[in-house]
Amino acid sequence: MRILLSQNSKKRLLVLLKNKYNSKTINELSVKINSSPKTIQSWFYLKERYIPENIIEDKWYDELKIIEKKENNWGAIKGGKESYSKIVDRVGLSGVKKYQSKGGKKAALAKSRLERKKFKINIKDTLFLEFYGILLGDGWISNFKSKNKKVWIIGISSNLNLDKEFTDYYRDLVFKLFNRKGTIRIKRDHNVSEFIFWHKFLLKYLNKKLRFPIGKKENIQLPTKIRGLPFHKLKYVIRGLFDTDGSFYLEKDKKGINSYPIISFHMGYPKMVKQIYEILKNKGFKVSHDKKNNILKIKGREQLKKWMNEIGSSNNYKLNKIKEALGI
Repeated sequence: MRILLSQNSKKRLLVLLKNKYNSKTINELSVKINSSPKTIQSWFYLKERYIPENIIEDKWYDELKIIEKKENNWGAIKGGKESYSKIVDRVGLSGVKKYQSKGGKKAALAKSRLERKKFKINIKDTLFLEFYGILLGDGWISNFKSKNKKVWIIGISSNLNLDKEFTDYYRDLVFKLFNRKGTIRIKRDHNVSEFIFWHKFLLKYLNKKLRFPIGKKENIQLPTKIRGLPFHKLKYVIRGLFDTDGSFYLEKDKKGINSYPIISFHMGYPKMVKQIYEILKNKGFKVSHDKKNNILKIKGREQLKKWMNEIGSSNNYKLNKIKEALGI
């Protein structure tokens, strides 16, 4: 169904669409809704141009004045059949399909080029740095072929029962940073929820610029451009790591009472463990480093307070345990 709106309603609909897709310009909006800028301009600036109903959300109808509705194929019924018939007569049915295929490929290529041109990463953005830390902890990236098409996937795994709020947190983070909603896959046998989203240019950036491995994570370390950031930026990477791969617990004293707070990192990446150790030590944290088992530990209430004041946590499950231990 196609809809003819009043001019004021067209202006309002354009605002609603830009807000929904976080787009400032028609060029940006065109990428999000997969329509050319010229088409979108004609929808909203040509008085007699009808707009496809599928771009209008149900809740918006109360704000819009509809003048007329027509079936999607009304234009084709009027004159398209004759034009199509003439083209078929001239180049044959196989020729028509060939032209259609070329047109689709050109449109896809143009969209890809526009997305690549617009894609930028601010390495100093604290939201990106926290996302990067989360990815270092429990994330992965993968690319493979599916039905002759290359697929580029980024995923983050979390505890199904304990990290529900944290999963929502980093899903919002991904949307804010990359405008990707992603999807959740539940693996109940392993008590895991897996958040995945598709982003070709981000995956390439992570792999080529930040040396994040595709597939199995091995020999990970902080790249120079991350390691060289000041602590007030680096701490967000460490926060993301703690919220995923770190742990907090109370150690029993000699009387068997859980009273001694400990923050611990146990990761299978010796080079990165050493880097985190050096960063924390340089900021005055009393951190122990078990090189044999790749474990870092920060012990005691005063050190825990220092952690909360200087690094903190975005994982409510861990955050609530720490607050309880500190009596906050």
